[in-house]
Amino acid sequence: MKKTIHMIGNAHLDPVWLWQWREGYHEIKATFQSALDRMDETPDFKFTCACAGYYAWVEENDPEMFAKIRQRVREGRWGIVGGMWIQPDMNTPSGECLARHFLYSQRYFKEKFGVTVNVCYNVDTFGHNAMAPQLFRKSGIDNYVWMRPGTHENPDIPEGTLVWEGIDGSRVTAYRIPDSYGSGGSEKDKIDRYFGFAEQFGQDVMCFYGVGNHGGGPTKTALREIHEYQKEAPRGNEVHHSTPMEFFETFSGKQDTLPLWKGELQHHASGCYSTHSSSKLLHRQAENALLRMEKLSVLARELTGHKPKAVFVQQGWKNVMFNEFHDIMGGCSLPEALRDVEIQLSEAISIADREENAALQRISWQVNTVKGLPVWERSKEADWGLWGMKGQGTPVVVFNPHGFEAEADILVRRPLTAAKDDKGNDLPLQVIRATRTNGNDKFDSIFRAKVPAMGYKLYWIFKDGESKQESCLSVSETHLENSLIRAEFDPRTGALTHLINKKTGRDALTSPARVKLMDIEHCDTWAHMVFKFDQPAGVFSDAKITVIEEGPVRAAVKVVSRFGASRLEQKYYLHADGDQLDVEAKFDLYEKHRMVKLCFPTGGTHDVAEIPYGALERRGNGDEESCQRWAAVQGEQGGLAVLNNGKHSYSAPDGELRMTVANTSIYADHYGQQQRDDECTYMDQGEMWFRYVIVPFEGAWQDASLNRRAALLNQPLQAVVETYHEGPLDSEFCGMTIESDHVDVGAFKRAENDLGYVLRISETVGRAAQTRVSIPLLGRELQLDFTPFEIKTIFLPDDRQLPERDVLISELEI
Repeated sequence: MKKTIHMIGNAHLDPVWLWQWREGYHEIKATFQSALDRMDETPDFKFTCACAGYYAWVEENDPEMFAKIRQRVREGRWGIVGGMWIQPDMNTPSGECLARHFLYSQRYFKEKFGVTVNVCYNVDTFGHNAMAPQLFRKSGIDNYVWMRPGTHENPDIPEGTLVWEGIDGSRVTAYRIPDSYGSGGSEKDKIDRYFGFAEQFGQDVMCFYGVGNHGGGPTKTALREIHEYQKEAPRGNEVHHSTPMEFFETFSGKQDTLPLWKGELQHHASGCYSTHSSSKLLHRQAENALLRMEKLSVLARELTGHKPKAVFVQQGWKNVMFNEFHDIMGGCSLPEALRDVEIQLSEAISIADREENAALQRISWQVNTVKGLPVWERSKEADWGLWGMKGQGTPVVVFNPHGFEAEADILVRRPLTAAKDDKGNDLPLQVIRATRTNGNDKFDSIFRAKVPAMGYKLYWIFKDGESKQESCLSVSETHLENSLIRAEFDPRTGALTHLINKKTGRDALTSPARVKLMDIEHCDTWAHMVFKFDQPAGVFSDAKITVIEEGPVRAAVKVVSRFGASRLEQKYYLHADGDQLDVEAKFDLYEKHRMVKLCFPTGGTHDVAEIPYGALERRGNGDEESCQRWAAVQGEQGGLAVLNNGKHSYSAPDGELRMTVANTSIYADHYGQQQRDDECTYMDQGEMWFRYVIVPFEGAWQDASLNRRAALLNQPLQAVVETYHEGPLDSEFCGMTIESDHVDVGAFKRAENDLGYVLRISETVGRAAQTRVSIPLLGRELQLDFTPFEIKTIFLPDDRQLPERDVLISELEI
């Protein structure tokens, strides 16, 4: 049977790895120039390259080279693949972050080259989430090229070209590169191997060649050897220069003949989901800051006419997307490179904060804060100042960026005596220790606010007067309790020993929850070929527990435990009406070659975790797995979930949920055990902060509102302390209602064409849904049907006479 080898000239380009981004910038230009030179010398040579961000660098730095590339693209000799800003990690970024790769990249390629990419190319990424096929298809992409995990890491995945089906049923044609995306040794020998692969798979194959990682691309020697082989190719077989698009075209209409793989493509480099905690935390903060800012900017635009600065917002997203490159997001680059990451992500957060503040203060300044006050009081408003006259309250406007009504603590950096809603009802208020110690001024206050979806609400706070409030909370050095749950602690170890549902009597824990260290000295930074991290190396103990808060809003204990020179401080909070424990954690960590895991024995049967725009049930076999904002273990009667604000790695052996919170590997230790010396530097050393939430639940995880709890943890409500003024806006506004409790908003933003808005909304637990989405903010009402885990991108034009439309993530068709 005739076999064809499609020779794919390429250069896998790492803009950051064992070098910093400036060096990567140069190598991209040098590689592109080399590819253009080879085209001038070799008429049949074709080159393939992904990553819109690389082309944007060349466009800004060498317009002449960019023009030559455009010409080669028009000729069909330069193949543009990828459809993403760089080659990102496919497990750690949120689903909306991955959507932004397609949004910005497909629009860039269309604008600059007249090309819509239909082949996603992610050859070095360490794993591929089970929602990716839907994200590809809804971005105009039908085909995928990947390489990891290899057959030695997961032999169950069929070799060669296959059909990959996501958990929602979406399918793409996918090709796993059999050995390498680049050159190594003789091209003739490599082609011989690929004829062997073609025979083994019973398919034509792509053979990728070209100097990669640090760039370079196809060489003169490689092209000469390919031409020599073409003259000597076995009778009836073909070797020709090609592109991935040409290769996948040969399978058009033949997908039914290909093997089928369902679910995620894992595992490779399982250590990378926990490395370098600080950059992962900043990444989570940056993506959520940008998403919250976009949603609240829609509110500000419609209510006040305020418009965010689009060029700044785009730069923020480009910073986030670039730093999702797999060797960056995987935390396996140089320490100097990872410091660059923190600078760029901090810039994205700063952009989001500035734009959000401008939007919120534009709204709050137009909320009528004197409506209903007696005329004689209004006449004195000029004398009141920010904090009002004695006995008068100060207005606070609280904003909710979510598509559901949300309740949360609102922090005011003053000691207060009372808080009321806009109807005069007393609210629970509590004075707490501040983060400052400024003489006697060391106290803040919190009150509990409940705010309509995608809206705001006016509250009043008072620094004089009295507020009689009773508490249903009970707290001591060994317990926290309200009417719903009771938590108990071991005073010696600091372990959470029981977490009891008072209605059912079920304890979510089967034994004490401990903070354990696992030995990873046998692992490199990536943890190549290591899929379980379960070699015990110690347990935090020697605890001291103190009561730090006891009031009508919440009660709290501080648990300080130690291991060697390391110290872990955890503050457990229980709200008066809460059914979960909120935890603030601070590490002073000085261990090396250790993973630190929060371990919760539950007796459950299997684990489940949020993945990008979905959730996936797994086998509970103890493998290290990736997660988004939460992971859980499910049992027959209920289970336990742990939500996080920047952790992405967990395991669940024998029903024990283990959230990985630190990884003290060596920086960029690539198979380097024999080369380690005293000059090695280690990650996750010293002070670290993070937050997590422990949620015991009854019944199925799908009914525990895990996505909404996690959304509120990662995108908290925002507040502006105001003064007295008239204004056109009422004291409360609801911008959206969604009837289904398992359909949520991923993004709400201005369309790229500035002719309307884009609402990204998805089903979150794997159950079909029919729901009405009312958007009073825009005067729109939608009736939407969702299949399990379906993502919809709805264009809402400014012209209200035009209908809303379900469109591609890339927004190319609007």
